[in-house]
Amino acid sequence: MLHCKDTHKIDELKILFRSGEKVVDLLVDYISFFDIKSVTARFDSIKTKGYSFTNLLSVMVILPFLQMASLRALLISGYSYLSQAEKDAYYRLKNNSGVNWRRVLYSFAGKFRKIVVQKGCDQGAGPTCFVIDDSVLEKTGRKIEKIGKLWDHVSHRWVLGIKLLCLGYYDGKSFVPLDFSFHRERGKNQKRPYGLTKKELKQQYAKQRDKKSPSSTRIAEMNSSKIDNAIKMVKRAVKHGFNADYLLMDSWFTCEKIIKEVRGIKKYSIHVLGMVKMAKAKYSFNEGDHSAKQLIGLHQKKVKRCRKLNAHYIPVRVDYKQTPMQLFFCRYGSRGKWHLIATTDLSLDFIRAMEIYQVRWTIEVFFKECKQHLGLGKCQSNDLDAHFADTTITMIQYVMLTLRKRFDVYETKGSLFKTSQEYILELTLMHRLWGLFIEIVTQLSELFPLDIEDLMEQLFQNERINNLLGTLLRSTPDTIYDKSA
Repeated sequence: MLHCKDTHKIDELKILFRSGEKVVDLLVDYISFFDIKSVTARFDSIKTKGYSFTNLLSVMVILPFLQMASLRALLISGYSYLSQAEKDAYYRLKNNSGVNWRRVLYSFAGKFRKIVVQKGCDQGAGPTCFVIDDSVLEKTGRKIEKIGKLWDHVSHRWVLGIKLLCLGYYDGKSFVPLDFSFHRERGKNQKRPYGLTKKELKQQYAKQRDKKSPSSTRIAEMNSSKIDNAIKMVKRAVKHGFNADYLLMDSWFTCEKIIKEVRGIKKYSIHVLGMVKMAKAKYSFNEGDHSAKQLIGLHQKKVKRCRKLNAHYIPVRVDYKQTPMQLFFCRYGSRGKWHLIATTDLSLDFIRAMEIYQVRWTIEVFFKECKQHLGLGKCQSNDLDAHFADTTITMIQYVMLTLRKRFDVYETKGSLFKTSQEYILELTLMHRLWGLFIEIVTQLSELFPLDIEDLMEQLFQNERINNLLGTLLRSTPDTIYDKSA
């Protein structure tokens, strides 16, 4: 058992950071600016012996800024003086099923909001939005607790891993993660549930946990519906004091249940805005029920042209399951397929709806940056508690970087990393993504009958074209906008 040697508090860490190296100076600024101790002190009671939660978490948070891939790398490096704790102390914390990592992340997100308000920078450049989406976290070990095979629709292959469902908040300028859950997919093959043999499933790591522990609650979520969990996340965010004008989502999540539940939240009026599948769903129009394709047929003579997006579109006011909605059918280029975007905000026109919807891509930027710079999904521990901890720590790092970036437009988030020159985010992220969207659609819509949703996701995932994306995102919003006008 470790003796209590909690001498390296945050204040003492900042003293140790005094050196001539730029990276150390930046770390001092980050920690001082955010004041980690004020956020984590409430969780120090989790550990009754050994090093405090504050001490251990603060060291784990700064690892990627020191270009350390692991705790072991830190302990054998020249930065080992930052903490006297051995690696086992960190691993015990990450494997502790009693740590409420969801509450920890909300505490950091709340601190972000508090600082922004105190600094008088809470007025964003656009609408506030909740954004929901999922991403595959690929793993390597078949003995990892609850691991399984998943279909990655971006790479179009089966992978071993866990699906991460994330809720983020966009305040008009910056995106911060609020909540997440892990999911797995049982599949239809009864002989190979979760894509694995019964022998492989028996060999997976198993751990006894208190049924009332935070970890047990999150593990139970793995087999629940992503739709149900998404609704719970939005309601939980509202309870934590976060409000948004819109909930943005892609066609996988846009459904009757989410629309009803989100519009039913009494405290705030949150509108739903999302892509919708061109499926068999019926919409009430002119005292009749029609599918999306039937509605297009009824409005062939009412097609409008949007020069800015080089798109044709059809606005239709309908009722969907007794909820009034505005539909926008849109097609890019003369050979493009019809897509459907729907919103409960009846005041939006086509251009404004598309401008707001592209904010959804902030979560794709978040996934990309976290995987590229912060090691999201790299944890390969057999204990699922370590994955909850590791993912939370990655999101905390992103929140801290976002806050620092909020008050320093000249410092890029990637400046502490080797690949910093390749990627940049400015405060006007909404305008940059809008410009990126216009640029891509304009150039490609006349050439190919593309699915815009799939195209955008693959652009963010494909490393071969990251230089192009970086150039577009680094360009001034006016420059991009002028090209597509």
